[in-house]
Amino acid sequence: MNEDNEDRNPDSFVDSVSAVLLVVIPTATVIYWLSGLPTS
Repeated sequence: MNEDNEDRNPDSFVDSVSAVLLVVIPTATVIYWLSGLPTS
């Protein structure tokens, strides 16, 4: 691996954002769905 390209690699940023979204979106969806369930 070339460390000089690590800081300026756009693919790393895209992968990081994708990984975060893959976790945040389902989590937010479940929380929103659970909060919308009837309490009975």
